[in-house]
Amino acid sequence: MKRLALALALALVSPVHADPAAPQADPLVASLRVGVFCALQAMDQRPAPGTLSGWIHVPDGMIDFHWPDRQIVPAAIGLAFGVKSRMAPGVFTSGEMRVYRPGSATPETWDSSFSDTGEQFAFFRFDRDDELIPGLWRFEAWEGETRLYAAEFEVVPAAALPEIVQACGAIS
Repeated sequence: MKRLALALALALVSPVHADPAAPQADPLVASLRVGVFCALQAMDQRPAPGTLSGWIHVPDGMIDFHWPDRQIVPAAIGLAFGVKSRMAPGVFTSGEMRVYRPGSATPETWDSSFSDTGEQFAFFRFDRDDELIPGLWRFEAWEGETRLYAAEFEVVPAAALPEIVQACGAIS
């Protein structure tokens, strides 16, 4: 009986971590990839008034995931995580990206386009300490009322994945 009480007490006190769901894509999406990458390089910016910062990063060139297919992300300055998508042949459309931070029912949003001619890349880079929020983050791409895809990431304390933090030279 004491063991059961102890197990129940520990379950109530311990934080509950939900594993990120597998990425989901509409049939209009031909490919969908998720991952984590080191993003310490300088990037351009473009206005995105629907985000907390008011802008989003725009890479100067192609970026590859250093940890492809990874949905567990250490919270460390200079790390980034996101989604690369390509539409089915003949599909080109404009829409909206939405990123939900843990505990927020209101997403950050920005305009985006989706096509079959190249990969569309949506990501979040940790730039400031106040962005290092552990928990479930969700990316969604929308065209009007159609959700093109959804992908979740679990952000964990940097100490949980020191090998990734150290590999990037990121600081937190």
